[in-house]
Amino acid sequence: MRWAIGLCGLGAAAAFAASPDLRTLVVAQLRAIGEPLFDRGAATEPRFDPFYADMVESLPPQQKVEQALELAINRRVGATDYIVQNAQRWRGTFEPSEKLAMLIRLSGDAPLIEVRMAGFEIYLAQYGFEKSPAEVDRLLQRMRNDPRGASAWVLWNIAVLGARGVERERVFAELTAGLRTDDEGMRRWAVDSLAKFGGVEIVEPLLAVARDEPSAVVRERAFCALAQSGTLLVAERYHAVPGLLSIAADAKSDRQSVGWAYQALREITDTYDLPDDADAWRERLRAAGLL
Repeated sequence: MRWAIGLCGLGAAAAFAASPDLRTLVVAQLRAIGEPLFDRGAATEPRFDPFYADMVESLPPQQKVEQALELAINRRVGATDYIVQNAQRWRGTFEPSEKLAMLIRLSGDAPLIEVRMAGFEIYLAQYGFEKSPAEVDRLLQRMRNDPRGASAWVLWNIAVLGARGVERERVFAELTAGLRTDDEGMRRWAVDSLAKFGGVEIVEPLLAVARDEPSAVVRERAFCALAQSGTLLVAERYHAVPGLLSIAADAKSDRQSVGWAYQALREITDTYDLPDDADAWRERLRAAGLL
């Protein structure tokens, strides 16, 4: 064993000596013992390997679900796949809890789309929703039976089902119909539900809300959905860039909408060095191929 360790050490030393790039990398990471610890960089590259899978599988159902989602939020590679593969069979084995509600909220704000989708899977499973057209039928019937009391809840839930690939065309039609109601609260729910539903097809309806909606509350939700909330991918958010710049440059836009439009542009394009100036933004976006 000592010989093996010694040979490994010699091999590593030889590789270090032979590779200037490796030497530079290692030396760059050295610090004096009296200096503060590094405040940037990955501390680990976590994976949901068989060790963690066995650990999670051995837990009681409630803890299993909560632990799996927590590992997904912490970016343990493979945890989201594990949740997607198993969430439907967990239906009926666990209950809503304060901890689970917190984890689902956290997953909805995660930078990775797969973590947001894992949260959706847990959300559907905890309430016993089946990922099927029949479930969409049941929910829509409930909305028709009690439009005032159930519509917002139904829109939210069919949006999550749609995000997971269930009856997307039908769900999209129901969500966009919600944008045209006279009820401001319902329009807000429709906007938030579209954000959850995702897909490039939601960009134009959300831009229309951001541009024309009379309620500032609903408009703000549309700008948020385009900028960072919901399930749009970054590449899909780029489709909103011309429309957002148009709102920002339009003399008819109120000051609040102009500010929201520029903030959305910053978040989508990761551009924070430009003022609220349409010409400056137009030049930069054209150079980047986004106009």
